[in-house]
Amino acid sequence: MKPNTTPRVILVHGFNVRDKGAGSIDKLEPYLKARDFRVSQFDYGWLFLLGVRFKTRKHARRLAAMSQPGDFAIGHSNGCNLIVEAAWRGARFKRVVFINPALDSDTPLPPQIERADVWHSPSDKAVRFARFLWFHPWGEMGATGYTGSGSRYRNFNKQFDFARSSDSHSDVFSDALLPYFAPHIVAAMEEPTPKENV
Repeated sequence: MKPNTTPRVILVHGFNVRDKGAGSIDKLEPYLKARDFRVSQFDYGWLFLLGVRFKTRKHARRLAAMSQPGDFAIGHSNGCNLIVEAAWRGARFKRVVFINPALDSDTPLPPQIERADVWHSPSDKAVRFARFLWFHPWGEMGATGYTGSGSRYRNFNKQFDFARSSDSHSDVFSDALLPYFAPHIVAAMEEPTPKENV
């Protein structure tokens, strides 16, 4: 039997999730497995705002230790913050996907990540609020997309640029929208990266 060479995808849920991502990011799993990706989940439990500020490093170290060379990672909201922090701490992610990320809109990518896809919604009020939190790792990339000058980012405006509209922080995981957007998210992730960006 030929060994499976498809990358593993690690799913990282968002902020204050009691179901370990079952109602949000983990709903991508069947779509990923249909494309022969291996899937793992990284759960870090319920965090309050202070927990995000003071426990992110601990959880990022755990995520980094879990990673393997060539892994992909998909995060939602604060999960994107954890993915970036883990990558700066040595996580060996090749590609990442950010869904309504709670990140500053010009967040730099660690050098080992060859590409980041950002799925954003201009009407995402949750991340627009985040910019007013002092000394906090969150920002409004989930609403604005990436606004820096890095060439490894790609923006996908899921509110206005698709046949269906996802206009809030988590509605892309709804039963109405997920069957439309999940195949788009996975297909975009699979696209080859131009050599000049590697």
